[in-house]
Amino acid sequence: MGSLKIPPMVRRTVRFIYALSAIVLVICIVLQVFIAGSALFSNTGNWKIHADFVSYFEFIPLGMFLLSFIAKINGKLRWISLGMYLLILLQYMTIHVFSGMGNIIALHPVFALILFWGGIHLVKNSYPWLTAK
Repeated sequence: MGSLKIPPMVRRTVRFIYALSAIVLVICIVLQVFIAGSALFSNTGNWKIHADFVSYFEFIPLGMFLLSFIAKINGKLRWISLGMYLLILLQYMTIHVFSGMGNIIALHPVFALILFWGGIHLVKNSYPWLTAK
C-alpha cells in the first residue's frame, strides 16, 4: 500500500490555512498577555476574561499539527506546533495543579514568552505560503 497522494492545490491550500492559523495564534497570544496585564494593572475583573479567552484559541496549534500531515509540512514547523499545544496544557497546569507549589507558578508567564516566540517562529517560516501562487 502506497502513501496517500495529496494534490498540489490541496497542499497549497492547507499550507495557506496553516500560515493563517499561525498569525491568528500569535494575535491571540498577544491579546491574552494584554488581558492579563489589564487584569494585573487596571481591572482585576479581567482575570475571568483572561481565563476564558484561551478557550478560543487553545486548539489552534493542535489543528496546525494535524494540518502539517496533509500539507506535508515536516521538521520543526510540525513539532513546534505540537509543542505549542503542549505548552498551552502546561499553562493550565501551572494555574490549576502547581499553584500551591511555591515558585513553579512563576513559570506561567515564562511559558507565555515561549509561546510567543514559538508563534513568531511559525509565522516567520510559514508566511511565504500566504503569497505562494
